[in-house]
Amino acid sequence: MAETFRALMRTTWADQDRGGGIRSAVGNDHAGTLYPAAVAGTDVLLHIISACPGAPRNAALCVLLDWWGCFQPEPGFDAYTDQDEHRVEIIPAIMQRVEQAADTLRVIAEHDTQARGLVRELLRSLDRGWIAEE
Repeated sequence: MAETFRALMRTTWADQDRGGGIRSAVGNDHAGTLYPAAVAGTDVLLHIISACPGAPRNAALCVLLDWWGCFQPEPGFDAYTDQDEHRVEIIPAIMQRVEQAADTLRVIAEHDTQARGLVRELLRSLDRGWIAEE
């Protein structure tokens, strides 16, 4: 899985499906489901958004936007127990991480014209909640 995220950090504008590997590494892209690994994957995506401008940033934003409201936890895997023995629900944990990064995202939207629209769409999605789209 780590190589999939490293590959996203090296992505270029010419790459075909820049986020396909990530969607498959932490979920079932065809079924529209996420595994518990998507929570840690969200942290990596947010790091890429913060630290890797250009195609990697936009690809990471697109992965989060692809998940948002469209993907649901894999049946039987809506939550997991973390190392401190706390129950972690996948969707609320992803949303919490994005919410914690909101200030950074706003700064990126101010300065990065290539990512501005995607960032704003992600922040609007956060405000609406994880609403399943039909």
